[in-house]
Amino acid sequence: MLLTDLLKVATLQIYRKKRRYKGVLIGITLGIAGFVTILTMGDSVETDLGYNLELLGSATIVKASWELERSAKWHHGEYTEKDVEDLRKIPSARYVAPLVWSNQLFSANDRKFRARLMGVENVFFDCIHLPLAEGRAISDDDVQYRRSVCVIGAKVIENLFPDHPAPIGKQLSVGGHRFTIVGIIGGVEDPGFLESVLIPLTVARSRFPNMHAIRDIYVRAETWNDVDYIYQTVGQMLRNNKPGYADAIVVKAYPERIRTIQQAVLLVKIFISAALAITLALGGLGIMNVMLAAVRERTTEIGLRKAVGATQSSIMSQFLLESVVVSMVGSFFGIIVGFISVEILKRVFGTVPDYRLFVLSLIGGVAFGAALGIISGYLPAKKAGKLDPAEAMRFE
Repeated sequence: MLLTDLLKVATLQIYRKKRRYKGVLIGITLGIAGFVTILTMGDSVETDLGYNLELLGSATIVKASWELERSAKWHHGEYTEKDVEDLRKIPSARYVAPLVWSNQLFSANDRKFRARLMGVENVFFDCIHLPLAEGRAISDDDVQYRRSVCVIGAKVIENLFPDHPAPIGKQLSVGGHRFTIVGIIGGVEDPGFLESVLIPLTVARSRFPNMHAIRDIYVRAETWNDVDYIYQTVGQMLRNNKPGYADAIVVKAYPERIRTIQQAVLLVKIFISAALAITLALGGLGIMNVMLAAVRERTTEIGLRKAVGATQSSIMSQFLLESVVVSMVGSFFGIIVGFISVEILKRVFGTVPDYRLFVLSLIGGVAFGAALGIISGYLPAKKAGKLDPAEAMRFE
């Protein structure tokens, strides 16, 4: 028989026994849909998950500072604009934020309080994810036009504004300069920020002589998978820029936090993958059982076909093709359900999946469905092909 004839016969047989194949088709559909969805959305969802989890801590932050006790006597721990620009050229560095700071005496409402004055750029808040309880962060315009604004921590409020828990719009003085409060720092991982006052970097460098040198540089990696590369690259780059006192450069990262999060994500992925594998295995077993039952029901038909000249290979091809058709139909519906799932998840998570992976998942779904049909249908097809014509015709 021609392949087209075999395909036609197989399709008709499946259509006539469609109720029998319903459970099998559902199992394969769900398995392939899950395969397409996880492969397409897996990386983007993991990236977003990593970003959302890192907001709770400094998991993807690399900090470059100085160990002043080990630095050369003629060097006081200074980074330059060139260092910052070089670090910003690292492909997987999302934000690079320089920091200048010094301890200063602040005054307001006839009260005084010693705190840390920090000069920052607008990206600093996104770089270390510094949340605000009230008001706004320092903007790019504040830095560019050197506005006298500041963002303060809770400890500063307690000591200078005890009667005003949210002193937005009020002023404080430091070093003979007055600053208007535009924001209040919220809950942070580093309690040192609660005793700090943040002003635009350009203002700090122009009005405070001891705050021109960049003391620290914060670098946030694009994803948690880039942290180790960022850590190695930042250290190597800064030491190459300052070979005379490279031993005083300190680069810090927190890989143990990433490993903890990644282990949790890995467990979830293993659980989901195992569930999909079981679903697909059950679908394959379902196909095998249905085809074995079909061989038993059609034993007389097989014997008659062999009696009129059908070969063993043609009988095997018919049953094997029926198995493959069932699997491919399930794969087709699984691809449709998977595509719908990807579109829904894309809107729910607000992410853009990698459509190259989506195309690969479609190709993989088709290939996997064909392989499942061949593997599941081989034993029943082999059994049907080996039936003796005389005994098969006498079967009741």
